[in-house]
Amino acid sequence: MPNLTLTIEDTSPLLVYSNEWTEGTSRNDSLIELYSQSSYMYTSTGDASVFFVFSGTNVNLFGGKRPQNGFYQIAVDAKVYTPVNGQSDEPGLFQTSLFSSIPLSDASHTVQLKNANAGSRLDLDYVTWTARVGKDNEELITNTFDDNDPSFTYEPADAWTTNPNNLGTFSGGSGHASTKWGSTMKFTFEGDAVSLFGPVGADGALYSVSVDVGNALPNNYTTKKGFYRPNQMLYHVNKLGPGRHTVTLTVLAENNASGESSTLAVDYAQVYTTQSLGGQRLTVGGSPQALSTGAVVGITLGAVAGLIALAGIVIWGVVCYIKQRHNRSFFYGFAEKPKPGEGEMSVHPFRYSTVPSGSPPPTQQTLLTQASRGSLVTTPNTGQWPPSSGQDSIETSVSQRPLLHQTSNPNVQEIIIPPSGMSEKMRRELAPRLQAPPGARPRQTPAALGAQNNNMSTVQEESSSGSSAPNLTVVTDTDDPAYGSAPPPEYTQQASAMPSTTASSFYVREAYRGP
Repeated sequence: MPNLTLTIEDTSPLLVYSNEWTEGTSRNDSLIELYSQSSYMYTSTGDASVFFVFSGTNVNLFGGKRPQNGFYQIAVDAKVYTPVNGQSDEPGLFQTSLFSSIPLSDASHTVQLKNANAGSRLDLDYVTWTARVGKDNEELITNTFDDNDPSFTYEPADAWTTNPNNLGTFSGGSGHASTKWGSTMKFTFEGDAVSLFGPVGADGALYSVSVDVGNALPNNYTTKKGFYRPNQMLYHVNKLGPGRHTVTLTVLAENNASGESSTLAVDYAQVYTTQSLGGQRLTVGGSPQALSTGAVVGITLGAVAGLIALAGIVIWGVVCYIKQRHNRSFFYGFAEKPKPGEGEMSVHPFRYSTVPSGSPPPTQQTLLTQASRGSLVTTPNTGQWPPSSGQDSIETSVSQRPLLHQTSNPNVQEIIIPPSGMSEKMRRELAPRLQAPPGARPRQTPAALGAQNNNMSTVQEESSSGSSAPNLTVVTDTDDPAYGSAPPPEYTQQASAMPSTTASSFYVREAYRGP
């Protein structure tokens, strides 16, 4: 048979005090927070007592043992125990056991606590006891019913309000209260034991309890206490047996000298049973345990939220994939794309300075023949070609130096740019030398020809260098894929013949002498 352990605080109506007891407060006790729920009852009057009637096999009383406390005496049913010293050194003992009974028969019992020393203090904090429900080796089933459950009936209906004082302290935020004498609350259930809960306070009321099974418990109680305390046990009964039972609470008439109305409020009920008694675990609504509407709605919303999150992840992955295809880079998570120069390598094969938009791109450069390589004029920088690094840039590796080849046309020389990796064929001693140009033909300018035709004297034109050396014009093939990657050509005074088979594998530029 499973054991049911129950606890009631010092302010429970089930504890019946004589008139000499007072509630402890923080005003007269700075250590009150060391008591359960920061409350306790105390007395300094000799023979002042409190008793509790219960049905069970064990009972325990807890309180404080402090320097100002004295002897107290316990009685269980007809057995009176020897007084016990409740005094202790500073600061004292709190929530300590004042009495623990020996195993008792599973029946109704009465325990009494009495102050044995007049002038010394005795305090009580809370009480626990053990009751048995059902058969041995069974699981205890506890079902909770809120005050608005159909198992509760309130008569007359207009005498009960659903908006009692301090509603926020009620279980589930709902409660019933009545101030009308004779109004009743009935709770019908199936189980072996039941407990009713509600608040106590200064505006509490007297009430009586009746149950359809006879018992020896007193049936008159009060919720009138010095301070408001929610969630207090208003009534308990056990050993009811299987079947349906009804507990009735009735508001009693009283002489309220303060003129304030007395209120009885009900919060919820707990029913204790086992399978052998025909009990089953129920929901708060009183039906067999199953998924509640709120649970079903919660599961549905959770599933929908999960699907939305999954769809978002899929869409995000597709967007990242498309971005990766366009940008040639991967970016996952929420990391920002690195800026150029911050972890990302930028490749710039050429850097060009800006030129006016109206400037035409260069197509030809005129190079004058020179007597030596060192006297070559550096290719002018037009702004659209990479600037030359000076004469030292001409001193490139032998494998990258251009070759000049004399063609059958005396006015044409081939400039041959070898590809990279042919250093073994381009040794300096085998490099061709620029040949001297053929004899210069008499050159007449258009002005001289006009003067000759008109029998006039001619004016001799001179070149800018003061010599009559013909000009060389370099024409490049811009369709070649390697164009722009070779270094500028190097010229020498001599040239050597090269087999056409070897020259055919080279990239060729032609140099024309001026007309």
